[in-house]
Amino acid sequence: MTTIPTTEAIAPNAPPSRIRLYATLWRWHFLAALLVIPFVLWQSTTGTLYLWAEWWIDNRHPELRFVTPAAETTPPSAQLAAALAAAPQTYTARHSGGHGHGGGGNAHHSAPDRGPPVQEIILPNDPGRSTTVILLDEQGLPYPIFVDPRDARVLGSLSSVEWLPGLSRALHGGWPLGKPGSWLLELADGWAIFMIVSGLYLWWPRHRGFLASLWPRFDRGARLMMRDLHAIVAVLFSAIFLFFLVSALPWTSFWGGEVLSRVQAALGQKGTAGFSPGGAPAAQMASIRGPIDELVAQARSRGFTQSLSVRLAPWPGAPLYLGNRDGPPSSDRVLLADPKTGQVTRDTLRTDQPLIPRMVGFGIHVHQGDFGAWNLWLNTAFALSLVWLTISGVASWWLRRPSRSLGIPRKVELRWPRGMIVAATIMCVLMPIFGASVLLLAGLEKLFARRRPIPPLESTST
Repeated sequence: MTTIPTTEAIAPNAPPSRIRLYATLWRWHFLAALLVIPFVLWQSTTGTLYLWAEWWIDNRHPELRFVTPAAETTPPSAQLAAALAAAPQTYTARHSGGHGHGGGGNAHHSAPDRGPPVQEIILPNDPGRSTTVILLDEQGLPYPIFVDPRDARVLGSLSSVEWLPGLSRALHGGWPLGKPGSWLLELADGWAIFMIVSGLYLWWPRHRGFLASLWPRFDRGARLMMRDLHAIVAVLFSAIFLFFLVSALPWTSFWGGEVLSRVQAALGQKGTAGFSPGGAPAAQMASIRGPIDELVAQARSRGFTQSLSVRLAPWPGAPLYLGNRDGPPSSDRVLLADPKTGQVTRDTLRTDQPLIPRMVGFGIHVHQGDFGAWNLWLNTAFALSLVWLTISGVASWWLRRPSRSLGIPRKVELRWPRGMIVAATIMCVLMPIFGASVLLLAGLEKLFARRRPIPPLESTST
């Protein structure tokens, strides 16, 4: 027979249909954890590294990041020329461009080219900081060359492995697997959302006060204590978990690049500012140094007081892109210009964007900790809580599993409530990769069920 461990969350004398639903959700919650745990550990680690990467570089390499302030600086074009002169003069791409927030390369070359692609030029608003020219190596990873704005003197460079902001961002987005890496992250994201929702159902107090259920029972043995410590942390952070999981989807290759873009087009919610991944060849960037100077001058005359990011995508007809950095997210602003002349063709504030692009932008800023120190520490606490959930979940499984068994919950017969069927269908439609995995697992489960009869259900109290 199948034994279903129960707690006060579901009483032993509850109707069989409720016990079966609890048992089924518990089984799928457990199975989802097998997929989600590696994802959680990977994303928590790489995400935390990214949050503090700039701080790390400042402290690890102050000789590259800080300069003596000067009243006047050389033109951006001179600083770019100095960086390109110091860069390797031959380049052969071995890695096709990444997607989403992975920060991978955008190179499309299969033959040697003269100089590496330029992902971004970062012009600081702080006179005590150096200019950073971000190039792409042959694996598609970014690496910086630092230039003194006073005299366009190259201060030095870091390899892509040493450049923690770029490396952590790329790993967080699925590099080096490219699109398949992004698909895997999207798949795990969907199952993590399911884990949060199903976990709330499993924890929900039905015979104990809500507030009392938020305090662990230290006097009821190690198994119940560890279960409470796992569940309570998950409940307290559940809203934050869901926000981060949902707001990460626009950065994925399939959901963000295919699903969301089509929804925006259908609803008339396309952004007007656009985004440039950068990656134009070094020779092309060198040929538009004049337009870059013109665009930067126009940005300053239009009131841009923050650090500037200048990019040009490698495809024909791409506009020269300039955005502000290091300021309040509410002041996001983008200039698009003709790369031949540097004349501005579009000037867009974040507040001018349709609702969906504004929401996506807000989620990106929260992920990156752009709202200040509290945002960085909150995100760090969030990442650490995910690590704790992994540790406590594994420990809880180990303590509760039957002797000489993996303790995988057995399948029980269940007629799903109509509301749950509707909710699951909506989730599968909205997240196609997750939906495809649900269909695959359900099919495999039916296949194995034909070979092994499902035993009768018996519930016991833990």
